[in-house]
Amino acid sequence: MVAPKEQRSLFGEILDWMLAPLLLLWPMSVALTWLVAQNIAHKPFDRELGEMVRVLAKQVAVRQDDGGAPVAEFTLPPSATELLHTDEDDDIYFQVLGLRGELLSGDRSLPLPPDDEPAPTGEVRYRDDRINNDEVRIAYSWVVLPGNGERGSLVQVAETLGKRSRLATEIIKGVILPQFVI
Repeated sequence: MVAPKEQRSLFGEILDWMLAPLLLLWPMSVALTWLVAQNIAHKPFDRELGEMVRVLAKQVAVRQDDGGAPVAEFTLPPSATELLHTDEDDDIYFQVLGLRGELLSGDRSLPLPPDDEPAPTGEVRYRDDRINNDEVRIAYSWVVLPGNGERGSLVQVAETLGKRSRLATEIIKGVILPQFVI
């Protein structure tokens, strides 16, 4: 004798048809939310890094050496020095290179921008890199110097990613928890 087939409730059937897609879509939603949160977290801190690059770039000047060749000079006023050390959460590095790639000031360990993507002179660009085994976000700009029409000095400012990660995590918490409850 064959046992009668159990009748499932309409609620059970609907739950089965809804739960399976939701279990697939929710992880995809979490991943997409993480990417969006990372992008949102980068924007305000990138603006701050870009402003630091612009402030440092204004301190680069050109003079003529004894032979008449242009030489870049960099003087960091105390107010700009304070700007670079106001961050308590992350480490900030900076580097200013002269016309021939010589170090004028800052940290020698900052990596140079890739040659395969030349940035227009005066435009601030951003990239991710590593310094001393720490991931950093770097803003950089090639500075046009008066009297030297070609690409001039390179100014770079780098920052570790602690604040950015914390902000992205807070965004994720604010979005994922309601999604999970729903």
